This record gives sequence, C-alpha cells and structure tokens, in this order.
Amino acid sequence: MAYLRLFDWYQTNKRDLPFRKTDNPYHIWVSEIMLQQTQVDTMLPFYDRFLTIYPTIQDLARADIDEILKVVQGIGYYRRFRMLHKGAQYVIDHHDGKLPEDYFKILKIPGIGAYTAGAIMSIAFHKPYPATDGNVIRVLSRVKMLEDDFRLDKNKKKLNEMNKELIENSNNPYLYTQSMMELGATVCKVSNPLCDTCPLQEVCLANINNVQQNYPKMSPLKTKKEIQYFTFILEYKEGFLMRKRTEDLLHGFYEFVQIESDSLNGALTQAQDLGLEIQILDELQPIKHVFTHMIWQINLYRGTISNITSPYEIVHDFSQVPIATVVKKQIKQI
Repeated sequence: MAYLRLFDWYQTNKRDLPFRKTDNPYHIWVSEIMLQQTQVDTMLPFYDRFLTIYPTIQDLARADIDEILKVVQGIGYYRRFRMLHKGAQYVIDHHDGKLPEDYFKILKIPGIGAYTAGAIMSIAFHKPYPATDGNVIRVLSRVKMLEDDFRLDKNKKKLNEMNKELIENSNNPYLYTQSMMELGATVCKVSNPLCDTCPLQEVCLANINNVQQNYPKMSPLKTKKEIQYFTFILEYKEGFLMRKRTEDLLHGFYEFVQIESDSLNGALTQAQDLGLEIQILDELQPIKHVFTHMIWQINLYRGTISNITSPYEIVHDFSQVPIATVVKKQIKQI
C-alpha cells in the first residue's frame, strides 16, 4: 500500500465536511450512523440539526424517542436512530456518559457493529482498528484483484482482516481510514472510476490490467419482495385516523389505515373485522415505495370513518407526530 501518496492525496483533495473537523467520539458516532445507507449530501442537514438539538450523549439519552424520530424524519432507515438512542442510554449507564477508548467495549454498545466501532476507534481515538465499508471493499478488491464474492459475509470478514493489517502498518490510523473512505467515495467509484487521478493507480492491479469494472465480485442480489397494500386516508372530526407502527420497519412512525390484501374488497372486509366502517370518497394515485429489502405497492383511497377503534387515534396536525417519507407521499395527495 502506497501510504504516503494516499495520505498526500487525501490532504489535498478531501471534501470540506463538518465531521472531518472534529475528533469528538460522539460526533463521529452520529456521523457514521447517519451515513449508513445515506449519501453525504442528504445527511448533512440532518447531522447539523441533530447535533444542535442533541449536542451531547446525555442530551440524546434523556430525549424522547418520538421527538428524535421527528428530528430525523425524511432521512429513512429509522431503526438506526432507535438503536443510537439505546446506545446513548447504555453509555450513560455503563460508561458515565463517555464513549470508551476500548474497541471491545464499544462493540457492546447497542447499534454499534464492527465497522462503526472501527471508525470511532481510528478517527476519534487514532487507534488501528479497521472500518471496512463498501468503499473500502471496492478499493482493496481492485488494488489486489480479489476474486472473492463480497456478497458473502465470510469474504467480507477475510477482507476486514486484510484491512486490519494495512491500518496497523500505516502508522496513522486516522489518515488511513479517512483516506480510504474518501478515495472510494470520490475516485474509486462504482461506475466510471477516475483512475487517472488515483494515488494508487501504479499499484492497482485492476487498473494495470484495465479490468476495474470487474471488481468487486458480487453475486446477484435476491429479488426484492413486493407487498400490495390498500391504504385509506380517513377523515374524522377534522382529523385523520392513524396508528403508531409497532413493527420493526418504521417502528414508532404514524401511518394511515393500511391493509395488506390482493383486492379492495378483501381490504374492506379486513377493515370491518377491525371494527372500521369505511366510506370511500375517492381513489387517489397509487404509490410505489422502495425499501432496501422490499417494495410497497400502495393502492390509495380517501374516505371517511364514523368510529374509532384501537390501535387507531385521531391526528389533527401531522407536524406533531413522526411521519415517514412513504406517508408524506400520501399526505401530498390530500
């Protein structure tokens, strides 16, 4: 690994990002959680707002989870913030409100896995623990022309061990982690990598052999499961009938009456079984919403209801409850 060239490149070309200007372990933790499945440009406004409202682990730990979800609504993948909240409470209870400088103690914090622990250790504490994300996998698989299928966990673990050896030999864990992440994000891109500007071009076997697009090796993804829903936006006494989700997906967010069914009549029958007598007024534009692992096909209707049954409640102001993006799409049609 050409460390000096890589580090010089990073110092010259790194993006001006707020979480690069701190070694506060809490801030690094929040940034890494927010960057999971989320592009930098998307997360930045949420990051700034989040740390303004919850500037310390103590502030986050004592906050109400519904308020936290309202702060981050629109960014998606909300389970990570429920786990971040639990993690903050764990740090208060077990580490006096400070993230420990011990990799294995950090790993025990709810919501923190090997990647996040490695990022905190190397960036905040400057200790040689690897943070092996998709960017790093792409860089190393191209540099070494690795033939392993990186869809498989066993091969990711093997690469993580390689990355561990590299960061230990780098003599600068902070610069190593930041440089590798930045290189993967801005130069060694999935499509059309900018190899002519890459500091590792002379040692990259994929570049030398002009086979960059063949790496990393990834077996095909499984087809996403599709679910058909019938969703009813129901008015009741100047409000709307909604419920707070208890499922793992979008846990704690509010939704309209949503029923899985293969037909409208089937959905209305299920609604009756729940004690809901729905009067349909209008059929709205259907909505397709894509999650990481599934697709919701939503048939959307507007109507009225003359009664309320548990677990539903009346919501008069959408801004007062956590609302996920998929429901915001529905609200736009009201």
